[in-house]
Amino acid sequence: MLKKLDILFEDDFLLAVNKPAGTLSQKSLDPKRHTVEDLLLKQRPELKVFLHHRLDKETTGVFLFSKSKDINSNLTNMFRNHHFTKIYWCLSSPHKLMINNKVKSIKAGPLVHNEDHWIIRNYMAPSKGLSNSNSKSKITRMISVNSGGLPAETEFRTLKKFSSYYLIEAKPKTGRTHQIRQHLQESDRSLIGDELYGGLPDSLFPRFMLHAYELEFEHPKKKEPLIIRAPLPEDFKKLISPQGD
Repeated sequence: MLKKLDILFEDDFLLAVNKPAGTLSQKSLDPKRHTVEDLLLKQRPELKVFLHHRLDKETTGVFLFSKSKDINSNLTNMFRNHHFTKIYWCLSSPHKLMINNKVKSIKAGPLVHNEDHWIIRNYMAPSKGLSNSNSKSKITRMISVNSGGLPAETEFRTLKKFSSYYLIEAKPKTGRTHQIRQHLQESDRSLIGDELYGGLPDSLFPRFMLHAYELEFEHPKKKEPLIIRAPLPEDFKKLISPQGD
């Protein structure tokens, strides 16, 4: 049975849903693997929507479509030129390395932020080898490089500390593949359960917990500020509830 999508925002030009975990952003070679668009059109078969961005399969949260060809070019350029403020929430392992109270990133140079607030800047490119020895599928793994990659930047804040994991806010300034996941690894952390980027499997985490919490931008047609927020999924919410620690 197909999952029912929660509509977060809709007008004549845009539609945003709360993407569930395990759902693809784009079609794959396997017709049995449903996309967010498949779920939406099952609910609203009268719609014609257009895709402009992606979230990883296990990532939940704000997922935006356009409903009008009139704004497609403008919206595409807005994503390409990073005219969105994006906020993600995630559950991470505690940091592994602190030097003089400063987090250091090998490829990014010295950073001037402490354990609870830091920025990673680097250049990212796909690794030539496979993902990771524990990976079951041939998923491309992004790495930090000295040359030949694309610039990437993410700002992180620690929102809450639990005994074995932290609730982290991530604000990517760029939109590279796996950027938050790679940048957490770059700062000597990892999404718990994200084996592709060094996370250890955990029975509490059936997937890695990464949630696109907020998307802020100027409406491409109305030219008004717009903020769209997605409630946390139940499995994530349970882990940060008072009983989750």
